[in-house]
Formats: sequence, structure tokens, C-alpha cells
Amino acid sequence: MNKALFLDRDGILNLDKGYVYKWDDLVWMEEIFEIIKMANDRGYKVIILTNQSGIHRGMYTREDVHLLHKQMEEHLTKKGLHIDDWFYCAEMDSIDRKPRPGMLLSAQKKHNIDLEKSFMVGDKATDIFETDGSFKRPMTFLIRGNYDLTHPDIGSGVKVFENHAEVLEELKKRL
Repeated sequence: MNKALFLDRDGILNLDKGYVYKWDDLVWMEEIFEIIKMANDRGYKVIILTNQSGIHRGMYTREDVHLLHKQMEEHLTKKGLHIDDWFYCAEMDSIDRKPRPGMLLSAQKKHNIDLEKSFMVGDKATDIFETDGSFKRPMTFLIRGNYDLTHPDIGSGVKVFENHAEVLEELKKRL
């Protein structure tokens, strides 16, 4: 089975400015390049899991998200970095919307991933996947930013960090 580094998009790959869907509005989080490189070098799949409620809210379209993800992937490729897959959820009441596990379990099935040997990096309590006990969620690292990280599961397979650099140091020990 494969191991994966799952990454939220807004707040992790790029600065979360609220509903980013245009290349010109995208500001990369600089440390993410080193995080992705390390995962690539150590044989981890790198998979993006992102809620995109702006589609449901009529702020932008699925085509806008696909175009931005294509542009982001091209930028990463030019840096010698590889993203294995991108998953997003537009709907508000869907099994795929984080913290529900739909995207995670779809990625697991598609890429034959051992979730217990994988990691999730996010910046919101919704990046802690719900589980009914039928699967063990990946170790989750949350980065303090714009969102309240109060959640009953923090401390149970979840670690909170102040910034990307701290996550990078922790991943160096674990990947």
C-alpha cells in the first residue's frame, strides 16, 4: 500500500484570502514547496483535498477551480514538484465535504493508500476527518492561522503547529 501526504489547499498551499479561484489572486505559502519536495523524495503520494463552497454559493464555477488547479500544478511542475491528485467538494451537504471523509476515502481507494501511515495537513478543525471507526484517519497536523482550532479530537492523533516551518520539521522526523 502507498503512503500519502494529504494537503488542504487554502491556508496550506496558498494564503487563504477567502474564496481564491483566480491565478492572479493566488499567493503561495513558500514553505509548501519544501514540504511537497520532501514527500515526493520519500515516496509519498501528495494529494490535495479541498472544500470549495464558493462554487455552491455561485461565486465561481467548477471550470474556474479546474483552471486554477491546472495552473497551480504547472507552477509546481516547473519547480520539479509533483501532485498526484486533486479532490474538491463544492456541495455544502455532501459526504465529500470535510470533515466528512468522502474525499479521503475516494483518494484512499483510487491510490491504494494506507491511512495509518499517512498524514493530513490543514488549518481548520474541519481538516480533522470524522470517522465511524471503520477506518483510522491519518495523523493530522493543523497550522494556526485564520481559524479557531477548538475541536474535541485535538490531542487524539492531531497536533497543532504555529506555522509551516514547524510542520516541515515534524514531517522530517516522520516521513
